[in-house]
Amino acid sequence: MNTISNDSIIKIFESWATTENPLNSTEEILDWVKEKNEAAAVRIRKVPYDYKDGDWFYDEKEGMIRNKNHTFFQISGLQKIRDCSVVSEQPIIIQNEIGYLGIIGKVFNGVMYFLMQAKIEPGNVNKIQISPTIQATKSNFMQTHGGKAPAYLDYFSHKKNYEIIEDQIQSEQSSRFLGKRNRNIIIIVEDDVPVLDSHKWMTLGQIKQLMHYDNLVNMDTRTVISCIPFALKEFSEKESKRIYSLFSDKALYESLFHGSAGYSINRIYQYLNEIKMLGRESIQLVPLESMKSWKFNHGEFCSDIGDFRIVYCDISIEGREVKRWSQPLLEANGPSVFGLMCRIKDGKKQFLIHAKTEVGCFDHVEIGPSVQCEYTHMKPSDTVEAVFKDKMERKDGILFEGVFSEEGGRFYQEQNRNVIMMLDEDELPDLPEGYFWADFQTLNILIQFNNCLNIQLRNLLSILDL
Repeated sequence: MNTISNDSIIKIFESWATTENPLNSTEEILDWVKEKNEAAAVRIRKVPYDYKDGDWFYDEKEGMIRNKNHTFFQISGLQKIRDCSVVSEQPIIIQNEIGYLGIIGKVFNGVMYFLMQAKIEPGNVNKIQISPTIQATKSNFMQTHGGKAPAYLDYFSHKKNYEIIEDQIQSEQSSRFLGKRNRNIIIIVEDDVPVLDSHKWMTLGQIKQLMHYDNLVNMDTRTVISCIPFALKEFSEKESKRIYSLFSDKALYESLFHGSAGYSINRIYQYLNEIKMLGRESIQLVPLESMKSWKFNHGEFCSDIGDFRIVYCDISIEGREVKRWSQPLLEANGPSVFGLMCRIKDGKKQFLIHAKTEVGCFDHVEIGPSVQCEYTHMKPSDTVEAVFKDKMERKDGILFEGVFSEEGGRFYQEQNRNVIMMLDEDELPDLPEGYFWADFQTLNILIQFNNCLNIQLRNLLSILDL
């Protein structure tokens, strides 16, 4: 079954509007996470490491950090070149395999629920976070490391037997990964699904409600739910009235169902295509030790001008497919800030987006949020960032502000501040080059194209509520 039914989309809207869950109340979910955290046998230590012996080593021939089985991932050096000159250099994670970020949905008593997992990742700041039903690299589900196959893998292996709500290949952090992508997928089943102690059924509204707790809903959950396709569906008058009744934010409804996607998408893609065709920058992989501004220092690989460093961790987590291992992780030098600014124009909510080039982009450029500032680059570089900074300092127009963790399988306790901010209609009359106003319909269509909206923007869109 491959056609997305109107009934399923309406049930997802209804699930979005449902925060009271008779199967598992939000209070019960919070208690469940707390109990699991208290019971979790976890030990994660940063340790000095010289990459000369053990499971991970520095490959002199390839100039990269890798494990002895040549699987999992590698860390290489990367330089950005403009007009034949090196303008920046940094380590980059290379992981060419595509993993699963999958969620199982099921209707109980007319309400759509999603099976979510309480999962520990080695780099999580708070141990357990709410994750998709399955979150597995190709190495995990192919059992390359000798561990058990991830729970619920069979449902996704036989996905064609179910209604597939979304199935997209989406990018990850392009400032840290080289072309890294994962398969974001939601399937709706009618089978009786056994629920492990590590999983619970939640409504979409509950998941969004739990995002108001810092570092609780993980990055992978956020990207999957951001990709649910709502636009371009044709609903009957009765169905449209039902959907309209669920929206408290009528400007968001108008933005989704009466937007101007055709004009906006054409304009945005023309700009992106110019960058892809005429951009003067290129990248090249180089040995880590050849980068003059980076060095091994007391068991870390770091730079005085870098946004992050490579650390090495000894990890022990009970209940994982593999219970004890060690690996390098990337540790940010401080929190970044990601901001999505919006306004109401002609009764529709519009969002300010920005074409963003990063060294690891799969296709050179993606669409990012209004503001995307690393810890070391917080000084405003244009009028958009200046307005954002000023309004943040005055706490003006802030609709949402919270702290989210980045992917704990590769990053060590990285947390970023995420902000949605309302502007007056004429507060930014002239936009710098590369910025666009776009309605929710436009963004919901663009998100269904692979490698178009970056993960920072997708994560911010996942916060939106009815």
